Amino acid sequence: MERMQGQWWEPGADESHPGVLTLNDDGGATLELIGGIDLRIIQHIAPGLSSYSGATRDTPILHGRVEAKEITLVNCIATRTTGMGSPSSQVFVADQVLIGALVESREEPVVRRAFVRIENLTAWGVLDGLSWTPSRSDEDEHTARLRRVPDQVVNVGGWTYALSVNRAGFNYATTRETATITGDMTARIIVTPPAPVSLDDLNATVQELTDFLTLASGQAAGLISMTIEHAVDREWRDPRKRNGPTQKISRSIKATGRRIYTASPAEPAMRVWDFRFTAQDSPFAEVWPKWLELRRLCSSASNVYFGDYYAPPTYTELRLFSVAVTAEALHAKLFGEEGASFDDDAARTARDLIKEGLEGEVREMTLSRVQAGATFRERLTFLAAVPDPDAVRLVIPDVAVWARRLKDARNGVAHGAIDRVTPEAYRLYTQTRDLVALVFLHELGFSAEVQRRAASDTMQHWIAAD
Repeated sequence: MERMQGQWWEPGADESHPGVLTLNDDGGATLELIGGIDLRIIQHIAPGLSSYSGATRDTPILHGRVEAKEITLVNCIATRTTGMGSPSSQVFVADQVLIGALVESREEPVVRRAFVRIENLTAWGVLDGLSWTPSRSDEDEHTARLRRVPDQVVNVGGWTYALSVNRAGFNYATTRETATITGDMTARIIVTPPAPVSLDDLNATVQELTDFLTLASGQAAGLISMTIEHAVDREWRDPRKRNGPTQKISRSIKATGRRIYTASPAEPAMRVWDFRFTAQDSPFAEVWPKWLELRRLCSSASNVYFGDYYAPPTYTELRLFSVAVTAEALHAKLFGEEGASFDDDAARTARDLIKEGLEGEVREMTLSRVQAGATFRERLTFLAAVPDPDAVRLVIPDVAVWARRLKDARNGVAHGAIDRVTPEAYRLYTQTRDLVALVFLHELGFSAEVQRRAASDTMQHWIAAD
């Protein structure tokens, strides 16, 4: 938690207010003002006559200055206002804080480049930049090395993505007790759009990155830090030279924000063999374009699927329903109506027979039930046949039983039929979540061997249900 005292105002306003900004551990912020901003929506009915209904306007952006730092608060909501008209005090919460620039709106194209750090990225990259070799010589010498690792760069749709390693070098520190040498190697993704983009565009890219690492690791991967290079350089002139030339210096913006999942960068890293896949299985420059295409094609299914990883623990029935929706949406987006027992011609023939043989309400009810396209169970069965069969068999020993029970459980949750929610709800939820991961791996082009290893080493195994 960090507190910053400064002056704060709305973009374009002439008046500013003193206040304290508190940066919270979850990335969000709280701004406490002395005085405040009049947010009332006042309607002027006639000359000298106004009306106030109690409605207030939004404050999507607030600006501030703390010493020499320019600060932008994004998505601000007033949670407490004391006093009418000109408030005596006011409290705002903000979703995102930009330290280093004044940004007018979320849509303003201010991002020229971004440096993004995500949980488990360094371990996933299996980067050969740090090594230590104890040498059993007479002197019992121990050595360590930090090597330069070439960037892995790929261009997708004009955007450049680089898996880069930032080396901090060795640091020598002494205390009254000991002397310590430490070295640092941190992986990051450098995102460079073809032209300056908005905060919303960058946030969408960060979501694609965190989802990718979540899929690779099988556990939530959060944003550790994000630094933005502003699209407009700052002009600077050496004060020692009266008529010296003006130089342009890039502006660096530190961006923090409240997200659905808060990263824990100090926790121990995942072991390489606990990943579903790593850069050794497919280098970043090869797998990243495939991931962007797949993620953007299946955006709705992906949002629900990865949201389940990021969200706090909740009822198993809710998680079961969410992953069932994910599987259905994923099949529909990737495979359309493949796997359906009724095509358009068969459905048309069936409807004609119903029209000839039935009448009244019975006919209308029956006609409403006869539709072309895949049923939920057919979509599940088809989806289970997509990845490597041996990998699927490890997580779902009996596909037919799984599909039937998942359909019953989903309908039970949706329609309040508690008796149809099987006691094996957690098993069905886990099996379906792992199957979706295997489908993603298959669609990304990972071999059957990688799929089987992921299922064998990183997913829960089940024996066939009765």
